[in-house]
Amino acid sequence: MSLRPPELEQVVAELGARLAGAVVQKAWCPLPRLAYLELRVPGRSFLLCLCAEGELARLSVAPERFPTPGEPAPFQRWLRQELTGFKLKGATWREAERVVALDFHKEEEGTRRLVLELSAPGGLALLSESGRVLMLSGEGFAQRRGLHPGAEWTPPEPQSPQALEKARSAPSRLEPVAGDFAPYAQAAERLLGARDRKSRAETIRRRLEQPYRARLKRFGRTLEKVRAEAARGPDAEEHRRLGALLTQNLHRLRRGATEVTLTAYTETGVEEVKVKLDPKRAPKEEADWHFHQYKRLLRGVEQARRREAELAREVAHAQQALAQLERMDEAALLAQAEVLHVPAGEAGPPEGRPYKEYLGHGGHRIWVGRGSEDNDVLTFKVARPYHLWLHARGQPGSHVVVPLEKGMEVPQEVLLDAAHLALHHSGAKGEPRGEVSYVPVKFVRKVKGGAPGQVLYSREKTFMVRMEPERLERLLKTRHTEPTRA
Repeated sequence: MSLRPPELEQVVAELGARLAGAVVQKAWCPLPRLAYLELRVPGRSFLLCLCAEGELARLSVAPERFPTPGEPAPFQRWLRQELTGFKLKGATWREAERVVALDFHKEEEGTRRLVLELSAPGGLALLSESGRVLMLSGEGFAQRRGLHPGAEWTPPEPQSPQALEKARSAPSRLEPVAGDFAPYAQAAERLLGARDRKSRAETIRRRLEQPYRARLKRFGRTLEKVRAEAARGPDAEEHRRLGALLTQNLHRLRRGATEVTLTAYTETGVEEVKVKLDPKRAPKEEADWHFHQYKRLLRGVEQARRREAELAREVAHAQQALAQLERMDEAALLAQAEVLHVPAGEAGPPEGRPYKEYLGHGGHRIWVGRGSEDNDVLTFKVARPYHLWLHARGQPGSHVVVPLEKGMEVPQEVLLDAAHLALHHSGAKGEPRGEVSYVPVKFVRKVKGGAPGQVLYSREKTFMVRMEPERLERLLKTRHTEPTRA
C-alpha cells in the first residue's frame, strides 16, 4: 500500500529540515502521476520521487528514475521551465487532506509550489506564487477535482475523523539505514520502489501481449470454421460418386421422382445405393448438379487448406511474440514505457501518432514514419537523442527509430529487423538487398529550407542488408493497428 501518514510525516520533516536549500537541476514526468526532481546540495545530487499512483503513492529519494520515452509530457516542460534553478524552501504535510506541498524559491522569480495529492484521485499540481494553477498532471485529475490552469488551487475534501484516526494508528514501516543521505526518504523508496517497477513492468507486458492474445482468440474461432471446411473432402467425393452413378443410369431415372435405388459395383462387391432426387430436375441435370457440388466443395477444401496453413503461420507468429515478451526482463519492459500512455483496452497507439509501430526481436518496439511530415515529427519531436535512427541509404523513404534506454546498445537482431523495415518502407521495396545507414538521433539534423523529411546526418554506420522474406513477414504481422490520421 501507499505511504502511511506517519511515514509521510517522517519523510516530509526530513526534507524540510535536512534538504532545504537544494537546487532543482532537472525534472521529469514519465507518467501522468509520477514526477522526479533532480536536486543538488553541496557535494552531491539526489533524485526526489513524487508519485500519486494509488497503492504506490509516495514521496521518496530514489536511486534511479523511471524511463521517459517519447515526447515530453506538458507537465514535464512546465516543471523544467518553472522550477529549474529554484531552491527547495520547505515541505509541508497536510494530513487531513493527504497533501504534500513543496515550496521552491528564486530571488528573481519568486515562489513556486509543487503539490502532491495522495487521496483519490491522486495527481500533481504546479502553483504560482499567488496559489493559482500553472499546470496539472494525472489522468482525469483536473476534471474530477474541478481544477484547470489559471484557477485558484483548493485542497481536496478532508478525511473523516474516524478515517484519520485509523490511518494515524498504523505504525511506520520505514527502516532508515545509518549513513544514508536521506534515511527516511530512501527507506520510503526501498519500501515501494521495487514494487512500483515490478507492477508497471507487468502492466507493460500485459499491454504488449494484449493484441497477440486477442489475435490468438480470433484465430481460434476462425480455425474451427476453416478446419470444418477443409474436412469436407469426403462430402465432395460422395457427390462425385453419385454423379458418376447417375450418369451410368440415366435411362433408369424418371423426372418427378424423389428417390431411386441404383446398383453400384465397388471394390468390395455389389452395393445397392439409394439416391435422393430433386423432382424439378431432369435426369442429366441431376447428375450435373452432383458434379457441380463436387467441384465446388473441392475448391472450398483447397482454399480452406491454404487458409488453414496461413492461420497456422499467424498463430505461430503470435505464439512466438508472446514467448519473446514472456522472456523480457524488467529493464527491457520498462524501456517500453510508452505503452503506459495508451489507455487500457486499446490494442495499439492512439490515433494521430506519426508512426507505425512494429515489434522486433524480443518484443522490442520499432517506429516507422508514416510520411514526409510525420518523419520530421518522429525524428525531431518523438524520438530522444539517444534513440537509434535508420534510413535506406540513397533512397526516399520512411525514417525508422528504435527507442532505446540511454547508454543501451541495440541488439543485433533488433538492428536487422529495423533495417528490413527501413528498406521495405523506401524506394528499395521489393529489392533483394539494399544499404541501410544508422546513427543516434542526436546526429540527425534538418536541411535548412529543405522539404519535410529531408535531413542530413553524420557519424553514421552503413551496412548491406540481404532481405529475409520470413523476417519481413514476421515483422509486418506484428503491426497491431492501423490508426487513421485526423
